[in-house]
Amino acid sequence: MNFNSLITKIVFVFIVSIILFITVFIGNYYYEENLLNTRLSENYKKITKHSHENRLAPNEIIEYIEKLNFQFIEDGESLTRESKAIGSGPGFEIFKNEGSFYLFIHGPGFRILAKDLDRYPLGYYGFLILGIIFIIFVLSFLWIIKALRPLKLLKEEIQDFSNGKLNINCKSDKKDEIAEVANEFDNAAKKISLLLNSRQLFLRTVMHELKTPIAKGRIVSELIDDDKQKDRMVLIFDKLNLLINDFSKIEEIVSKNYNINKYKNHLDLTVEKAVDMMMLDTPKNKIDYENISKKTVKVDLELFALAIKNLLDNGIKYSKDKKVRIQENENELLIISKGDKLKKPLNEYFNAYHNETESKNHGMGLGLYIVHEILKMHKMKLSYEYLDEHNIFKIAL
Repeated sequence: MNFNSLITKIVFVFIVSIILFITVFIGNYYYEENLLNTRLSENYKKITKHSHENRLAPNEIIEYIEKLNFQFIEDGESLTRESKAIGSGPGFEIFKNEGSFYLFIHGPGFRILAKDLDRYPLGYYGFLILGIIFIIFVLSFLWIIKALRPLKLLKEEIQDFSNGKLNINCKSDKKDEIAEVANEFDNAAKKISLLLNSRQLFLRTVMHELKTPIAKGRIVSELIDDDKQKDRMVLIFDKLNLLINDFSKIEEIVSKNYNINKYKNHLDLTVEKAVDMMMLDTPKNKIDYENISKKTVKVDLELFALAIKNLLDNGIKYSKDKKVRIQENENELLIISKGDKLKKPLNEYFNAYHNETESKNHGMGLGLYIVHEILKMHKMKLSYEYLDEHNIFKIAL
């Protein structure tokens, strides 16, 4: 149970109020009962006092109380034993049995038990008011819960929107504050959806248009006579084409439209795939790795290799010697480079466009953001450690 929930707090207040209502109801019952007992005691006291002051004989007492709507009980010993004593006074006692009241008058040489034939209902006016208030309170509670129900629906729509479902509809035709919030969010969601769709259309159009000149450049490169220059130009255009494909994946990841396809891959082949994606002229001069095992990891090969590639790119870009080392350590893959310690906590680099433009070699600030999003899709974590002037990024496999 979420004790910070608004509905939980309302239910808690309702339960406490119900307990208070029951307490007041019971208290009112005992109050009315005590009030009735006091009234009966005063009434019976007057009857007994009249009998004693006028020195009435037992038969005269019976005749007197019968005129007051009492019924004489001849054998009352067993009845008094089974009855509840609720009061007493000089020369008399009051008993209650099965809702009826009994007056027991005693004096020198006589004992008289009589049943009071009058009815003494409790004062139900207070109970009626409490009942009406209770019904109003319960109906108000149900009304509030019903009014708050759209909050749950709005929460579900917001969760769907945050998970990439852009075509949500949380518009409400009601007039309360929840409806106003829902309508404002619906408007904001539609505007954001429009902007995202426009951005995706723009990026995909740009990438599509770039593919044509890249393909033409790749074909023209094959016509160069100088093999060294031809290979260099082919490599450049291949790298450009690969970058376009990477941009396409990044755009899908950022917009949360990528459908991950995980299957078992060897770790060493995955690392080699990441290195190949960098398309370096001499990767051995910049990347040092050996003894990477053939252990299997269940990942999306293209996506996971892209995450490793981004870490390698960052390592080379920001290292002092322009080199990076990949190392396997138990269930972790380490990317190590010599350089300055990160200026901010690692989780701040998980935000998109975190870089400051004052940095002379700043990028768009998407590197670690993309790595974080890819690892999150794989239910993996990225951690950071700075040791002996080396930045160490660890992927928990």
